Amino acid sequence: MRATHRDGARITVTAVYSGHLKGAPNPFAVPMATLLDLDRNRCRITSDQDHYSLATVLQQSGPPADWTPPAN
Repeated sequence: MRATHRDGARITVTAVYSGHLKGAPNPFAVPMATLLDLDRNRCRITSDQDHYSLATVLQQSGPPADWTPPAN
């Protein structure tokens, strides 16, 4: 987590999303933002949206052109 900001019923969190895709040769680390919407009365999370560049994740991970995520 890098930073947080609250504006009324919305919380914005900026962070670095990192990991290693199964079967890909390299790990990735990309900037991301999470938007949390709150119920004004109970301060419970009503919505959670994550935003990051999938293209950058794939570019950094270096999977072959014909790569598909393995089944669990």
